[in-house]
Formats: sequence, structure tokens, C-alpha cells
Amino acid sequence: MAVALSTCSLLGTWKAKTSTRIVGCRRKKSCVVIAGQASDDDGQGEKGGSRLSRILKTKQRILQAQLSRLENGQLEERLSSLQPYSAPYRLLDTIAQQLMQGKTTVVAEIARLSPSESLDSFSSRCAQYVEWGADALAVCTDEEKSPNGAADLAAACKAVNVPVLRKDWIIHPLQVAETREVGASSITAVYSILGKGAPAILQYAISLGLDAIVEVVNLQELQEVEPLGAPLYGINLSVGLTLSLPGVRMDLAKGLVGEIPFGASSVVGVWSIEEATELKAEGVDAVYVRHEVLQGRSATEAKQLVPQAFLQNLRDAMTGDD
Repeated sequence: MAVALSTCSLLGTWKAKTSTRIVGCRRKKSCVVIAGQASDDDGQGEKGGSRLSRILKTKQRILQAQLSRLENGQLEERLSSLQPYSAPYRLLDTIAQQLMQGKTTVVAEIARLSPSESLDSFSSRCAQYVEWGADALAVCTDEEKSPNGAADLAAACKAVNVPVLRKDWIIHPLQVAETREVGASSITAVYSILGKGAPAILQYAISLGLDAIVEVVNLQELQEVEPLGAPLYGINLSVGLTLSLPGVRMDLAKGLVGEIPFGASSVVGVWSIEEATELKAEGVDAVYVRHEVLQGRSATEAKQLVPQAFLQNLRDAMTGDD
């Protein structure tokens, strides 16, 4: 059967809740950065907030161009005509299966090495990541990382037999529909960006059978998300706090993990195998390894290990006893 969610209601709620928030952020700029240690791709403080604002404005313009090409009623028809996802590769199922075996799920982020990388090369790397130990892949589809994110996402879905997530700045239901259309099973949604639009996005994703990782950065956001019934909470995946003191970022992550509602699962970003091991001991359900880590542009440990060795060592660490 088609999606039962009222598309008119969805779009009406979305427009009412997000008309002034689509390029905004609920936190002060000084608290908005791309998660993890600063690198060529990441900003901190004012710089990071300005970069995020610029990215979201670009995303908004692209979406507006897409929507302008649709005739009256086409958007509603597209959103409401999709069948719920029924493929066997779901992130929540994978996490549950891994936990039953005493393992922590490994989610590896992947992006094109350059705009000119071919889809064949990209697909091959997707398969290699899984062979080396990734239990799920998160494909970067943002325009900063790929000239054709939808094609990358579709290629990954065909290349592997594990859950495939869409890693992007989700700001409109159309992006959720696109994710379902290419066969991916999950999306990442940053609560501080969606704000009051989060319930509509979460409800629509669930109606399509998609797993939605709702990313939070502090206890207040976590408590605001809890009534929505989010099944997956993300920490330090896309945005985070500007904290350079050793251990502080990890302490905050551990504290948030301890507050996640019973029955929900946690996905936490890591920058080293040591961090992943600490989080496993704290009961984290899944660790998320950024593309920058695997390509050796951020963490010192990653610079010393090629992706194969890093993922294999991480898999061993997530399989063993705490």
C-alpha cells in the first residue's frame, strides 16, 4: 500500500514550521562546528557557523530550483506514491543483531575522493569498506562532497549487502523521498537545523520505512527529541561543540549516551580506535567513522593507517570483550 501519511498535511506543517528556519540554526554560532577536530574541511566558532550557514543556503537554492521544475501537484504525488521500504538491510536490525552477538556496529562514512572519481571506483571502495569490517555505510551526498550524490547513493546500494545511509543536510521532505527512491535505508537529520520541522521529517521517514538518525548535541536537544519517539540518536556525526580540551568532547558524548531513552539506539562519531573502545565500554550501540578519518586528513592514528588496516583493527576492537 502507498504511504498513509497525508502529504498535504505534511507539506502544510513543513512550510509552517520551517519557513524561517531552513537555513538557520537553533544554537549560537559559537557552538556550531563540523564535528571532530578542526581540519581543512572543518571550521570552529564563528568560522564554522558561517560555513554551515553558507552550506545550508546553497542547499536551499538547489532545492528551490528542483521544486520550481515541478508542476502543480507533482510534489505531493511524488511524496505520497512511494511504497514503504521493504529491503532486508536496515540499520536498526543490524544494530540489534550485532548486540545479540556482543558486538558494536561500525558505520563507515564514504565520499568521492575527488569530483572526477568514477562511479565504478566509488562502488569498488564501498565493497572494500564492507569487506574490511564496516557493518553499514554512510554515503555523503552533499554537493560539497559529490557532483551527483544521488548517483553515489544508488551505486553504494547496488555494491553492498549492508544498510546504506544518506549523509546530508536534510531540510525538506523531497530529500527523504529521493533517499527512498534510490534504495537507501536511512537518513541523518540534524535536530538543531530542523527545529520544529523535525517531527514532520521523522514522521515521513518512518512512514517510508526508513531509519532516521536524529543528531543532538546537548541534553536539552535530547530531551526535546525524546517525545518524538526517535529510534536512533546521533552524537558528533555532523555538528558539535567547539571544545579543544582533551577528553571533554568524549565526556560529553558519554554523558549524552547515558541519557538516551530506553529502547532507542545510539550512534556516536569517533576519531580513533581508542575513542571507539571507550564508547563500547560505555554501552554505545554503533560507532560512526568520518570520511576524513579514513582518508587520513584528521586523526593522528588514521594518518598512520590506511582505510583497510583502520577498519580491520576497529572491527576487531568492536567484536572483543569490553
